[in-house]
Amino acid sequence: MSAAWWSQAFAPEGSAAAEGIVKQLGRPSLDPLTVLVREAAQNSWDARTPDGVVDFGVDVRILGDDVAAWRRLLLPGPAEGSGVDLDAVLQPGGVVLVVSDRHTVGLGGPVRAGERASDDEKPDFVQFLRNVGEPSDHQFGGGTYGFGKAIFYRLSRAGAILVDTNTAAGGPAGRRLMGAALGHSWYLGDRRFTGRHWWGHVAPDDVPDPVLDTHAEALAESLGLPGFADGRTGTDIVILAADLGLTGSETDIRERSPHEAATFIASSILWNLWPKMIPDDDGRHMRFRVGVNGSQDLLPAPAAFDELEPFVDALRDVRVGRGAPYSRTVAPKHAGSFAMAVAGAPAGAGRLMIEAAKPFDGPPRHVARMRVAELVVDYLIGPSHPDARFAYGGVFKASEDADALFASSEPPTHDDWVAKGLSGTARGVVQGARSFVQKQLDERLGHGPQAGGVGGQGLGQLASFLAGVVPGRIFGQAAGGTEAGDGERDGVAGGWTGEVDVSGAASAGSGPGGGTAAGAALRRGGRPRVTGTPMLQVHQGLAYLVATVKVPGADVARILSADVDVVVEGGGRESEAPLGAAVPEIMQWRSAGGDVVENGRSVRISAGDESDWYVYATHVPDAVVRFNVSQVSADAS
Repeated sequence: MSAAWWSQAFAPEGSAAAEGIVKQLGRPSLDPLTVLVREAAQNSWDARTPDGVVDFGVDVRILGDDVAAWRRLLLPGPAEGSGVDLDAVLQPGGVVLVVSDRHTVGLGGPVRAGERASDDEKPDFVQFLRNVGEPSDHQFGGGTYGFGKAIFYRLSRAGAILVDTNTAAGGPAGRRLMGAALGHSWYLGDRRFTGRHWWGHVAPDDVPDPVLDTHAEALAESLGLPGFADGRTGTDIVILAADLGLTGSETDIRERSPHEAATFIASSILWNLWPKMIPDDDGRHMRFRVGVNGSQDLLPAPAAFDELEPFVDALRDVRVGRGAPYSRTVAPKHAGSFAMAVAGAPAGAGRLMIEAAKPFDGPPRHVARMRVAELVVDYLIGPSHPDARFAYGGVFKASEDADALFASSEPPTHDDWVAKGLSGTARGVVQGARSFVQKQLDERLGHGPQAGGVGGQGLGQLASFLAGVVPGRIFGQAAGGTEAGDGERDGVAGGWTGEVDVSGAASAGSGPGGGTAAGAALRRGGRPRVTGTPMLQVHQGLAYLVATVKVPGADVARILSADVDVVVEGGGRESEAPLGAAVPEIMQWRSAGGDVVENGRSVRISAGDESDWYVYATHVPDAVVRFNVSQVSADAS
């Protein structure tokens, strides 16, 4: 089966010009490579199969010696004057980006736009390769009108892509290979052309169709594409002559190398798609691989990065219903949920994989906003944490009832919620969501109205302030007196907080790159953290504060240490107790099963799976205290 390029002429009744399609993305503020992974992953997630985990990969490939096969297959290109010059870009030093997904349904349905899809299929092929601006037919999908596919063409220096897909429908038409290009409108003699081009098998009626079945398989193999020999379904989209973008300072700007581009793409995936890496209740999630010239590495779990861990914890709280509801008096009465988690502020610059596409400067103090599909829309900045040693991350997730209203506020790149131009309920929901999130942050960070007597003075003010400092999964708060059940004073008698402090003792694996082998093993599981709600317990007439510490699994033994400090107004640690005042003290570590008990501040945790531990501290009446848990050493031998 022969294949060639075919150029679309304007129909007498009018057609869409290529320029208009490319410009539909506008001028995004995001880096084009970031837009690419966001849009491509949305498409892949919407096309997921019900029984599999979506595998998503990006391969930055240099043509090199393979260029002869590419030129033989794709040349001659569209006619001169079309704006698509494949001859100039298909050179040994040329770069192609191969964006792949597996365990997706592929681009199925009819191969021609005028045909009706059957009841059990979706017209994905024509929606991606032929039509423009069709509404999404995926409930709670990440996309809206499909304009995002323009990024594939914009990233190509020739405006050209090649699509290889293996559809869930199977059969001879299940495997499809087709090319497409967007140039600019042009004239050939007196005849005007739209600037849209397709590469494929040109049928007798002069309309191009995809190359099918074994012919598609043979051609894809000749180009070195990933293929579908393992029988999985999915799609490979190849961006010809990819523009990898620029890097460097203002005085030393240069083009990204393939390895720099791969690192930036991996970083963009982590910041924009981390929610899809966390399995839901049914185990559904996405796995991401990025590499150069076919050598792809699996991206680490987002919780392995200090900068992302509070966002991960906040999302987990939202998923299990522990978030604060965004409630309204009129429909939709439940429009979303908010949660926030606090962690130690990362010390210095993080690993390159997280820094390359980081969407903000400094420690996290942001809220990741997302719709039901859990694809990050943006990071809404909030106030700084009152204690510079800490950072926080929040999540606001739209409800199913309000999802369409938030979708209507998004630009084609889905990277903002814009109330301007909306009206009625949609405008109220979108504007109200921003106010709701800001109010939640103010309350948790102590910037809202203070409680506790006239003028908000005394311990009541301090307790109210700390009630805002200690939200979510990492922090807990309770009130109690010198004995369980004693009364309150000024609204709160005695409080406590639990938190993870990573700014203290050095630990194996700290520093850029993860450090020692032991550090790498520990990094895979994350760091120990205080979880749940600490309790006030009374034993033989004495009161104790008990915090639960979750210790991730690791391949090496570790020594953990706990401290407990009185917190003063402003969130700082009391450096010297008043004369005669009681000072809290760590008494004991105890395993959840009770089989291991270690008196004192430190405990040795053997190598093994994740485990829960209890830390016991003496109770100090009428004080707010802070638990700190840190790793002080690891045994790499």
